[in-house]
Amino acid sequence: MENAITLRKLSVDDTETLYKLANNKNIWNNMRDIFPHPYTIDDAKFFINMVAQEEPQLTFAIEFNSHFVGVISFVKQPDVYRKSIEIGFWIGEKYWGKRIVSSAIKKMIDYAIKNLDVNRIFARVFEYNIGSMKALKNNGFIEEGISKKAVYKNNQFYDLHNFYLLIK
Repeated sequence: MENAITLRKLSVDDTETLYKLANNKNIWNNMRDIFPHPYTIDDAKFFINMVAQEEPQLTFAIEFNSHFVGVISFVKQPDVYRKSIEIGFWIGEKYWGKRIVSSAIKKMIDYAIKNLDVNRIFARVFEYNIGSMKALKNNGFIEEGISKKAVYKNNQFYDLHNFYLLIK
């Protein structure tokens, strides 16, 4: 399976597929509200242009069997948190449950170890996103706590599960 997964820079050729995959309420339900819904072709163009400027590269297209299926990225942290990075990811709904994200996370961990000056990767997951929690745990992430009713999504409060992995 792991050989079927590759990470690469997003390109303008991904615009249409990005738009089609991301324009899904079930994906938006697992994302922060900054992720647009509905997701338009202009949102896809804006995102691809924005991440093209990254140095070092922190955002990657996830490919499964040579098909673009989602996005995985790191977010650098400021100030005293500068040695930590947050990982975030999503894939098209038809690819859920195939361990694609687990393989992509493993590749991102390897990338961080080889290319980024950080010691800690962390993730925050909404309480109902069991698949993402499993993918993180499959890669050695440890749940360090639950922030009770910290997320307000779809007019409801949810717990936020916090995960970390030390890489140095």
